Amino acid sequence: MENRIEKILKEKNKKVIIYTMAGYPDFKTTKKILMTLSESGVSLIELGIPFSDPIADGPVIQHAGEVALKKGVTIKKIFELVKSIRKKINTPIVVMTYYNIVFNYGKEKFIKDAVKAGIDGAIIPDLPFDEETDLYKEAKKTDFYIIYLVSPTNTITRAKKIVEKSMGFVYYILLKGVTGVRKKNESDLSKLITLKRHINKPFFAGFGISKPKQARLILKYADGVIIGSAFIDEVSKYIKRPGLLIKKVKKFIKGFVYEAKIATKK
Repeated sequence: MENRIEKILKEKNKKVIIYTMAGYPDFKTTKKILMTLSESGVSLIELGIPFSDPIADGPVIQHAGEVALKKGVTIKKIFELVKSIRKKINTPIVVMTYYNIVFNYGKEKFIKDAVKAGIDGAIIPDLPFDEETDLYKEAKKTDFYIIYLVSPTNTITRAKKIVEKSMGFVYYILLKGVTGVRKKNESDLSKLITLKRHINKPFFAGFGISKPKQARLILKYADGVIIGSAFIDEVSKYIKRPGLLIKKVKKFIKGFVYEAKIATKK
């Protein structure tokens, strides 16, 4: 069976990827959010697995993870959640997690159970591309995509190696530091532009994108944009007004999907 990510990559359009934290503010709402993301034209969903020491995450996502952990979110519950919606949506879902979680769960078991649940891949920020070959081999064997990250601080030589090994697409980090909303554009696109000249692989860019106007610039160079902290921030505003939350989420996504459509036509 072809990986769902591969299917969307065959579509010659700019992509919008939204990150949401599993279990934030609760599982019932997460399920509604996932359904809404799929129905609103999001190309791929990045589903966060909460972790106690998320080194790549800024304060907004850290807080969401803390709330989810306090409510008893586990990997098994997350897998069950995805499995429960797979008959209703076909949008690719990748989990964003940390290697400690995968290691403690069991590398082979993690991939096996993820695939069984309907998860298409994983982004593991603290796992270098040249380590943990067993995990990579198992992922290749089961058509589970391990997506690697490239940052402006990588040398061109190392960046090329990361890109070549990343499955499906590459997560391009736009700035130094952790995830988080930036009011002004601080993106470093230089390495992305250089890599795109030499390597024919999709690059989805994230870190610091909070408004459609920012996405417009990034989409001139990247194949897709990833929005995380700004989306979690939007969800946080309406936690106490659940009747309004989904409506606001739809509105938030609409602006980014529109920019992706405009960028596709150019």
